[in-house]
Amino acid sequence: MNASGKTPKSDSLKGASNAKLFTFSMGYFLNIFVMVAFNSYVWTFYEVELGLISIESLWPIYMAITNVVYTLWSMITNLLLGYFTDKPFKWTKKRGFHTPWIIIGGIPTIVFFFLLFTPPEVTGIESVIPILIYYSLIVCLFDISYSLLQTHSFGSFGAQFRGDKERVKAGFSTQIFTFIANFLAITIWSQIIVSENIRSFKIAALVSVIILSVSFLVFIPGSRESDAIKERFIIGYKNAEKIPFFKTMKIAIKQKNFMLALFTYILFMVAMGLVSMNSFNFVDDVLNSKQEIRTIESLLMLISSLITMPIWFYLTKKIENSTMYSLGLTIFGLIILFNLFIVNVFQFFLTAIFRGVAVAMFLIMLSPIFADCYDEIAVKTQKHQQATLLGVRNFFLKISVTIQSLIIAFIHIITAYEPVDPSQKALLGLRLIQGLFPFLFCIIGALIFYKWFDLKGKKKQEIMQKLLDMGL
Repeated sequence: MNASGKTPKSDSLKGASNAKLFTFSMGYFLNIFVMVAFNSYVWTFYEVELGLISIESLWPIYMAITNVVYTLWSMITNLLLGYFTDKPFKWTKKRGFHTPWIIIGGIPTIVFFFLLFTPPEVTGIESVIPILIYYSLIVCLFDISYSLLQTHSFGSFGAQFRGDKERVKAGFSTQIFTFIANFLAITIWSQIIVSENIRSFKIAALVSVIILSVSFLVFIPGSRESDAIKERFIIGYKNAEKIPFFKTMKIAIKQKNFMLALFTYILFMVAMGLVSMNSFNFVDDVLNSKQEIRTIESLLMLISSLITMPIWFYLTKKIENSTMYSLGLTIFGLIILFNLFIVNVFQFFLTAIFRGVAVAMFLIMLSPIFADCYDEIAVKTQKHQQATLLGVRNFFLKISVTIQSLIIAFIHIITAYEPVDPSQKALLGLRLIQGLFPFLFCIIGALIFYKWFDLKGKKKQEIMQKLLDMGL
C-alpha cells in the first residue's frame, strides 16, 4: 500500500514483448546514429574539409573554443530541460511523460543535423567568421533538440523495464541496435564522402536524414508508456516532497554510485570521442588508406559484438553487473592502446574485432547500471525522476566534448598538423589521439569504478523491495 491509499497497477512481473523490445530499441538506434555521425564527421568537416586550417592556422583552436562555449550552453540546457520536463502536465498525463518530449525533440534534431552540413558557401579568409557563427548557432539549436530527445529516450528505460533480469534483457536488445547504428553510420558516411569534396558530406547527411526519419517513426510506438508506468510516476510526484531544482541536483551529486557510474561513462565517452573524431585523419594519414576501409572495420566490430553479446548476457547471471562493466572498460582501453603501433590495414581490422568484443561487454551493462542508480535515488526522494537525472547526467557528460576537442586541437597545433602533407611528428600526434589518451581514460575509469561502486548484491535487492513497498 502506498501513501495515497491506492495500490498501483503493476506491470513489473510482465516480460516485455519482442515487439516492444524492437520498437523501444529503435530509439537507441536513432540516438546512437546521430551521436556517431556527429562525433565522427562534424569536427572533420569543419576543421579539415572546409579548408580553413590552410587559411587560418589557429582554426582548430577557434573550433575548440567554440565547442567549449557549446559545451557550457549544453550543460545548462540539459539540466533545465531535464528538470522542467520531469513533471506531469495535463497533456503528458494522457500521452505519457516521455513520448511527447521525444516527438518534440526528435523532429528538429533530424532537421538541425542536416543543417550542420550546409554552412555558408563563402571562400577565403572572409569565410572564417561567417562559418564560425553559423556552426555556433546551428550546433546550439541542434543540442537543445537532441538533448530533449536523448533525455527522454534513455530516461524511460528504467520505467519501461523493471527488475534486474528484465533490464539486462532490455540492455541486450538496445545494445544490439546501438552496434547496428554505429555500423550503418560509419558505413554510409565512409562510402559516400570523398576527401576535399564538401558536396559528398551533404549527400551523406541527406541519406542519414532518411534513415533517422524511419527509425524515429518506428520508435514512437515503442516509447509509449503503459497506464501502470504513468500511475507510478503520478503517485511518486504527488507523494514526494516538492524538491527545488538545485536541491535535486545536489541530492544526485551526493549519490556516490550515481557519480561513479557517471564519471566512468564520461571517461569512456572521451575515449570513444577521440577515436571517432580522429579516425578520418588516422585512416587517411597514418594508414594511407581510403575511407572505405572503415566500412569493413565497422562490420567486423558489429559481427564480433553480436557474436559475443550472448556470452556476456549469459555471464551476467554468474558475474555482478558492475564487475562486467569494469572489465569491459579495461579490455576496451587495452585494445585501443594498440593504435599506437599498428602499421597496416590488417592490424586495423584485427583491433576492430577485439574492440567490438570489449565494447559489447561494457555497453550491455550501461543501461542496467544507470537504472539501478536511478532507483537508489528514487528511494531517497520518494519519486521517479529519470528525466531530471538524465539532465544531470548529460550536464556532466557534455564535458567530454570539450575534453576531446581541446586534446585534438592542441595536439594538432603542437605537432603543426597539415592535412595535405603531415609530418612524422604530426603522425605521432594522430597515434597518441587514437591510442594512448583513450587507453589512459579507460583504465583510470575502470579502476575507480571497481574500487568504490557498491550498488550490488543484497544492497540492490533491498532497494528494489523498498520501491515495491512505496508503490514505485
